[in-house]
Amino acid sequence: MALQPYFDRRTPPGAFRTFFELTIATAILFLLAMAVRSCGKDEQSSVLSIPPPPKAVEIKIDGYTAMVPPGPGRLPDVPEKLMDAVRRGIKLVSDKRLDKEKCVPKGSRTGWKACLGDYIVVAVDKTDKIQVVDVYGGISTSPPGFTVTCEREGACDSGVNPPFVISAPPGWTAVAIRTAVFGSGEDGIDPAVYVPYSSRLNDPELRQAGIEYLRDAVLAAYYELRAKDVRSRYIPDKYVTDFGTPDHIIALILTEQMLSDKLFAEGSDLDRLNMLDRALVTLGLNRWKSYKYTASRADARGIGQIVGKPYKAIHDLYPHADLPQDDIEGRTDHHSAIKTMIAHTDAEWWAIKEETHRLHLLNNETSRRIVMAAGYNASIGTVIAAIAQCGNDAWRLEACTKLPGETRRYLVKYEWIYNVIFDPAFRAKIEESVWPTLYERDQSVRAAYEKRKEAEKASTQATN
Repeated sequence: MALQPYFDRRTPPGAFRTFFELTIATAILFLLAMAVRSCGKDEQSSVLSIPPPPKAVEIKIDGYTAMVPPGPGRLPDVPEKLMDAVRRGIKLVSDKRLDKEKCVPKGSRTGWKACLGDYIVVAVDKTDKIQVVDVYGGISTSPPGFTVTCEREGACDSGVNPPFVISAPPGWTAVAIRTAVFGSGEDGIDPAVYVPYSSRLNDPELRQAGIEYLRDAVLAAYYELRAKDVRSRYIPDKYVTDFGTPDHIIALILTEQMLSDKLFAEGSDLDRLNMLDRALVTLGLNRWKSYKYTASRADARGIGQIVGKPYKAIHDLYPHADLPQDDIEGRTDHHSAIKTMIAHTDAEWWAIKEETHRLHLLNNETSRRIVMAAGYNASIGTVIAAIAQCGNDAWRLEACTKLPGETRRYLVKYEWIYNVIFDPAFRAKIEESVWPTLYERDQSVRAAYEKRKEAEKASTQATN
């Protein structure tokens, strides 16, 4: 009998073919698995390619630590030394004057009143080149080729903080304006020089400058009241500064300066940050002139949006605080306004008469801040009536009709702002939710900037 080959003797007929097919199938499955894992890694690496946000800048404020809120970085076509550009713009526009003959009357206003809502705008580009642009009747009249528009519809009709953007040519930033405001000058009008906020100015340097200005302004008022021995009128052995602490006053100031109660209450964390950043950048740029010209329909004025009657009451209650007799001056001057806000926190104790509640607030700083913030908005009498009717746990709920809805919204603002600035864990949580969007926007803006540069370069070469 003839010998069979070795594999024939050990392998059943057809087995070799089956083994070969299994090997091919296994290889295909392996490649598919690697492809799936590779896709997963690509997706993961895409997520991981977003770098971590910059470390939060911390600012020490007399025992408290404030943190600069998250926000966008400096735009690529904004000057690196933006503060220097702003100072140059302010100096330039301060030496100019609106042309009354070019002012466009609004309604029956004549004389200098016709210039309300007309502007001289100073703009700079990335190379620090500076340009003056005239805007009369909402139209950029000179020089040719420059167009000033409003970043928000209807926000640039009048006032000193219009969100101006230079829509043409690209790459320019409005850094200062001169306009007309109601005052005591000729025709009842005064000139006003201001740095108008726009999102192009929202960068880390200016947000930090805003908090640093608040630190300096609040501590100056705080230390003066301590030095003058301004004591509590209602709590023995206490000072007004024991309740008007720097963290509380800073949060109150920023709460008063949010752009929209409705948008803040209903908006996203990013919407809220944009409003907070706007206030800080405005303060960083304009410092002691910030909100000098603002007045509500109820005649609330200045950095603390203080109404005349409460100001006069604080002036009389705390004579050692040395507040100005003139309430307009006292409410618009930052130093006296902040002293008023500090003293006001002590004045609110008059309504807190229930001993258990009083002891609770004396020993619980967070609860005390919330009650006093509500009292700053509504009046402390209204707040205590709401607490008495609905209890400590329910006075802020919508079902508690004693508390105005406006005050509930005010406390939403106050707590969110306070926590973003003074609570590291809360700030980190907010930053985690907004950072991917901020980073993606930044990359998109930078890509558009590079594309525009390439187009300009190609156009120049073609012309040459």
